[in-house]
Amino acid sequence: MEIFLSDIPDEGMELDGEFPASIFDLPADDTIRPDGSVHYEATIYAFEEVITLHGRLKGPFQLQCGACLDYFPYEADFPDWSTELDREPNQQSFDLAVVVREDFLLNLPAHPRCDELVEGRVCPKADLVEDFSDDEEPSAGEERPNIWGALDEWKQ
Repeated sequence: MEIFLSDIPDEGMELDGEFPASIFDLPADDTIRPDGSVHYEATIYAFEEVITLHGRLKGPFQLQCGACLDYFPYEADFPDWSTELDREPNQQSFDLAVVVREDFLLNLPAHPRCDELVEGRVCPKADLVEDFSDDEEPSAGEERPNIWGALDEWKQ
């Protein structure tokens, strides 16, 4: 959907609509599968150097669990969506579908777990996956492993 900058009034342009799942154009074996059309609500402002969009993005997806590798349903809902586009010299328009596509893909969980995103679901492989968190402090008397040790020992 081509938005012409000359059509955006100073007080902004409000748009509300849907794009088909085909805007994602992802391979069949991707870990993200759009599961229907995606809805957008956007207020668009065009300034001298930047185009701002804010509103809401919603849509159904099938995500692949990082533990069990099964696909599970996920209703993406970004109620405080906002993005900016740098305005190019002599730019006349932009494609809203491209912006919506990119922002959905950037905002979806990077390492989804079915047991964390679906209420009441128990991941069949959760007990096989360790949680490696940088925030964990070692127990009293225990030192952190030296993760850089191999590099320290490496000689050129």
